[in-house]
Amino acid sequence: MKIFKFLQTPFPRPKNTRKNILWLLFIGIGASIFILVFKPFDIENQTGELYVDLIIFSLGIVFFISVYLMEFLLPRLLPNMIKKWTLGKAILWYAWVILFVSAVMFIYKSYLDGFRDFTWTEYVFILGRILGIGITVSFFVLGIFNYFNRKDFSLLSSKEDFLVTSPSAKSIRINLNEVMYIVSDDNYVDIHIEKKGKRSKLVFRSSLKNLEEQIVNPLTPIYRCHRRHLINIEYFKIKSDLSRNTSVQLKNYDDVIPVSKQYAERIINLLQVRPKN
Repeated sequence: MKIFKFLQTPFPRPKNTRKNILWLLFIGIGASIFILVFKPFDIENQTGELYVDLIIFSLGIVFFISVYLMEFLLPRLLPNMIKKWTLGKAILWYAWVILFVSAVMFIYKSYLDGFRDFTWTEYVFILGRILGIGITVSFFVLGIFNYFNRKDFSLLSSKEDFLVTSPSAKSIRINLNEVMYIVSDDNYVDIHIEKKGKRSKLVFRSSLKNLEEQIVNPLTPIYRCHRRHLINIEYFKIKSDLSRNTSVQLKNYDDVIPVSKQYAERIINLLQVRPKN
C-alpha cells in the first residue's frame, strides 16, 4: 500500500548544531513571550507581582530543556536508536516527545502549586496547552525561518538516501540531493547525478513509474515533468515557457528537458519561486 511506502520515506533528523539549538531556544522564549502577551488558557499573572511573570517566562525555558534532552542529547547517547530514520518512526517519536514534554511541564507546574494530587484530567489539560501553544509558536518561528531560507525549507528529505527497488534488478541507494534528473530508456532508467561538482550517470533496470512511486512525494524535490522524465527542480531553470513549447534547462549544463503541457503550470510555478543560480 502507498501509505506504508510513504511512512518508509527517509526523514531527516535535526542535527545537534548551534544553529538548531538556537532555533529551539528561540521557540521556547517565543512561547514564553506568547503566554505573557496573549494569556492563553487563562495563564496569566493575577497578582501583578514580578516573580509570577518570571515563573511564567520560565515555562519556555523548561520546554527548551526538555525538548533538547529528547531531541539532541538522548539520540547522542543512544545513536543506534535513530539509524534508518523514516517518516513513520518520526511520527511515533514526536508523539512520544510531546507526551514527555507535557509530563515535564505538568510536574513543574505541580511543583509550583505545591504538589497537588495527580489527576489525569489536569495532565490532559497541560498536554492540550503544550500542543496549542507549541504549534502556534512553532509555525510563527518556521515562518520566519522559511522567509530567510526559501530555497532550503522545502527540501526536508532531499539529503537522505533512498533505497530504490526493482523486480528486475538489485536494489540501489541514491541521494536525491545529488540526482539532477532521471530519463526513461526502454526497460532502463538513466539517473543523472552530480556529486561534488562531478557528473555521472547510473543505469538502473526499472520503469520510470516504479521509481516515481518510490521517490516522488511531498517531502522530496523530484517531480515528473514529462512522460519520460523526472527532474530535481533544484537543478533547473526555465528555458522556455511558451504555451506549446515549455522546457527547462540544467543551471550549469546544456541539458534541456521538455515539459509536457499537463505538468507545465506546476513546474513553472515551482521554478519561479526559486532563485536561479
